[in-house]
Amino acid sequence: MRYEAIKIGLSAFAVTLGLSACTQTAPIDQTTQAEPKVTLAPPISTVKPGASVTFSQDLPGGLSAGNTSAVNVVVNEGYPSGTLTIVATTKPGLTLLGDESSIQFDMADGTTHAWEIDFFAEVDGVHYLNLMATVEPKNGLTEQRAHAIRIEVGDWKTVEDARKAAKPMQEQADGEMAIILEAEETIE
Repeated sequence: MRYEAIKIGLSAFAVTLGLSACTQTAPIDQTTQAEPKVTLAPPISTVKPGASVTFSQDLPGGLSAGNTSAVNVVVNEGYPSGTLTIVATTKPGLTLLGDESSIQFDMADGTTHAWEIDFFAEVDGVHYLNLMATVEPKNGLTEQRAHAIRIEVGDWKTVEDARKAAKPMQEQADGEMAIILEAEETIE
């Protein structure tokens, strides 16, 4: 019983103390109060789903049509073991030389791998060397990551301008530019 009385007395004291603290107000001096500083959160960055693989490349400048060249690709992966397979593909205008369309690395040997890819540039323009990395970790799920290397050959700006000019753009009533394509419609 005595324990209950002490508990009730302490609770009443705490309530009285809390109420008295809430009712006390201090005058606000507006001349010394600074504006609150707003701290913004860091920019949002998202991680792409897929294999933990990043690419970097060293491509020589001044490439011209009819010549061969090479691109040095460095691949970093974040796996302790397993196999990393990279397949390179191109479209017409750029040809891979030799048997270099794919390569395989043992990921237990390290996390950084280098690959030199030789190619032949057939015509001026912008070409892409496409890379598809497939990671097969031991006791894990197979994952992939794609990467494209932009290769500018010869007078590529003139070729791109001519390609864009070949598309007939027409100004619409609202000022928007649009490509108008011919079409036939059959109503049955």
